Amino acid sequence: MAKHVVSTEAPNTSIIENPIVLGKFIRAKRTSLELRLEDCAALCGIGINTLSRIENGNKNCTLGALFKVLNGLGMKLTFTDINCNSDNSDNSHPPKNHEPWV
Repeated sequence: MAKHVVSTEAPNTSIIENPIVLGKFIRAKRTSLELRLEDCAALCGIGINTLSRIENGNKNCTLGALFKVLNGLGMKLTFTDINCNSDNSDNSHPPKNHEPWV
């Protein structure tokens, strides 16, 4: 019988200051989708150990693996630069009041 996935809480912050916080957001998303570690790793095209290291905030994981996980889970990183114009016509920058991801 397969293990039941227990949903974890996302961090109570909209600022990602380190790999640990990012990993907690990723784990919260995975568990909210009721995906086991093994199934999520297969979906994202990475190894189970790599996904586990990302979720645990290991700072030595590659950006490629991180973005495979983010894309596989449908997550997006957004960036709001204090120098962005909110009237930028090419929409290459989000407006200043843009909501953080997750």
